[in-house]
Amino acid sequence: MTGTIHHAIILAAGAATRLRRIVDNRPKGLIEIDGESMVARSVRLLRDAGIERITIVTGYCADYYQRFAAGQPDLDLVNNDKFATTGSMASLAVALDRVRHDVLVLESDIVYESRALTAILTAASSDSTVMSGPTHAGDEVWVHAPGGRLAAMTKVRQDLPNIRGEFVGITRLSAAAGGAMLQAFDEFVDVHGHGRMDYETGALVAIARVHSIAALLIDDLCWGEIDDERQYERVVREVWPVVGNHLPRVAT
Repeated sequence: MTGTIHHAIILAAGAATRLRRIVDNRPKGLIEIDGESMVARSVRLLRDAGIERITIVTGYCADYYQRFAAGQPDLDLVNNDKFATTGSMASLAVALDRVRHDVLVLESDIVYESRALTAILTAASSDSTVMSGPTHAGDEVWVHAPGGRLAAMTKVRQDLPNIRGEFVGITRLSAAAGGAMLQAFDEFVDVHGHGRMDYETGALVAIARVHSIAALLIDDLCWGEIDDERQYERVVREVWPVVGNHLPRVAT
């Protein structure tokens, strides 16, 4: 039996080095489509889903998120001061260090249907991650999940014996799994001497050997990640017309 999730973490520390023409100096999570940024949209959907507290992990140009969060008491910011020399797990660790309960983890640069949140918040497993069918978007993270349980993830498709779906970037962690990811990260740093570990292909896969992580496949999920200009154009052309027509009404 899973408990109710009240807290979400949005990973937003990275620099948008491949999107300078589109976002100027802003973090990529603040890319706007039809007047709403990706992070603002996620915050809105999370609130609609019953999430009461949202932590945004900043790094690159953190002042933009300080302005974004101003006047929103359910948002708090934590900063990865070493974002330029570490990976996404270092950013997640900054937030997980303060958490002793179940939590939802999202990436800042994704646009998705709200049913992805419904699926993971109502999942039978306290530890789970959302997958989609093929998007052909480029730069996919492929998931190997025999029996519906996460076993491996990689961007090199031929490295996996079979593919169950694409990693979306929406993951649910129990307090125990979050603690195990912190431990896996500490062990990685001890061995390698640096913090360039990804939270998904690195820490999440590492703990999946002892923590069962359900791989929730929504085969027809419409979603997109924006890492470069080609992906931005795909989201605007193919994803937003499907998911972006649910903007909040403006009082007149």
